[in-house]
Amino acid sequence: MLRLSQTIPQPGQIYGGLQFFDAATVPALINATEAFHLKSQDPKASVVLTLGGGILPGAILLSFYDGETRPADFDVFNGFNATFSTLATQDFSTMISGSLTSLQAGYRGSFASVSTTTLTHTLLAAIVNETNYWTQFTANRSGSLLQYDVEPFHAYGKFATDSAYPHSDSPLPLNIYYAWTDEKDDAFWNDAIQQSCAHLIEVARAEGILTEGSVYPGYAYGTTTGDQLYGKENEARLREIQKDYDPEGVMLLAGGFTI
Repeated sequence: MLRLSQTIPQPGQIYGGLQFFDAATVPALINATEAFHLKSQDPKASVVLTLGGGILPGAILLSFYDGETRPADFDVFNGFNATFSTLATQDFSTMISGSLTSLQAGYRGSFASVSTTTLTHTLLAAIVNETNYWTQFTANRSGSLLQYDVEPFHAYGKFATDSAYPHSDSPLPLNIYYAWTDEKDDAFWNDAIQQSCAHLIEVARAEGILTEGSVYPGYAYGTTTGDQLYGKENEARLREIQKDYDPEGVMLLAGGFTI
């Protein structure tokens, strides 16, 4: 049966934007982000907290509300003095154009990711410690930007359909991104981001919140295996699909993750 795409009408105006904060504000911000994650009940409200090192130490808060006015769920972030802000009622395209999407264009870089069932203060504090620890190497290793994006999503898994990525339990992906300029530092930073990811996996495991077999493919490190991305059951199913529809492995010529 052919399934038609469903279109969703968008409001003319939304409330959202970016706020930059100095390093001194980070402890209070992680408390507020944890509170938002645990208490927010409005599905139209969403935030992403970027904890940064390198050339942008401190934090960036991306807020979005699918409506024109600031929601009560954002009250946990009241009272913080941003060093820079684009937060306003505006149209969606204006908010996007104000994002620093090309800040690291042309730089060398790598991504890694950890998925968890929830956020805890211990995990958030460990992420802050990682930004501080690896920032000390940036000056001598051509490092420019170190970012850890904390994404306290609502329970989106209730909308899950049968698909490769196992998201029915709403795993929260942590996006880790390192950027640098000199090719001779490739090995150092690729090793560093894997070490950082491995450490946070152990912290999450000790907290009892680690999600196995659902590393978000858009953030995953290049050597992440199929069972880590999709879980063992889905990986086996994907392998059968590949055998039926691409027995010669033509799609593997495109690169990327393999199963």
